[in-house]
Amino acid sequence: MKANFIVCLSLFTGMVLVAGCIKDEEPTPDVRSGVTVVNSFLEAEAVLHRVDVGLGLQSLGQGLGYRGIDFYAIPSHENCRLEIISSNESAQLVDTAFTIEENKYYTSFLFGTEAAPLHFLTDDRLPAGTEDPTAIAGLRFFNLAETPHRVTLQIATGEPIPAFQDRPTETSETGQGAAEFILTSNTGTHVLTVRDENGGQLARRTGVALDPGDYLTIFLTGNGNDSTPFYIGIVRHRGVN
Repeated sequence: MKANFIVCLSLFTGMVLVAGCIKDEEPTPDVRSGVTVVNSFLEAEAVLHRVDVGLGLQSLGQGLGYRGIDFYAIPSHENCRLEIISSNESAQLVDTAFTIEENKYYTSFLFGTEAAPLHFLTDDRLPAGTEDPTAIAGLRFFNLAETPHRVTLQIATGEPIPAFQDRPTETSETGQGAAEFILTSNTGTHVLTVRDENGGQLARRTGVALDPGDYLTIFLTGNGNDSTPFYIGIVRHRGVN
């Protein structure tokens, strides 16, 4: 009887220990990536981004106002669907599919008009062969404004970077084509100026810090009206590919 009790006690103790190991083992988390959303859409007070990563459409936040920027960590997924809805009677502006790779970063840019909404998604990548992203800085520039003018970004008083000169309003193709960050060692705090092809100043922004390890997207938005003047927006990226 005593022997049977000892055997039972041993089995019970072993089961408790095994159960404890299973309980303490953390489940493998979803591999997550980063998506930044930028709203340069003039014709609505706000837009709502919804993403489907295999679980149905789920909202990112509660809505994003004009000139708003936000960042979300979401699971990687091969067949991700992105939908963007306007606050104007819930009009659908964007419905697109893309792949979110593991531990990669992307940015969604919305602009244009309700009659002709424009959108592109960038793979936030560095030039091939970049050895130490923390030792250098990177920039890119997009023209998301409603204007017939070609625009040029000038940083401080230096010569404009060729890729930032004479940019028309972006399309999906031009936006994705300019997705790669341009590396620079011209760090410090700068004044940014955007001019049209005639040299006229459209917008100016002071006190823009650029330190080693910073990666910024600079974009022009607005249409020059009193209610929506031209404005230089800044995205500070939380990660790059």
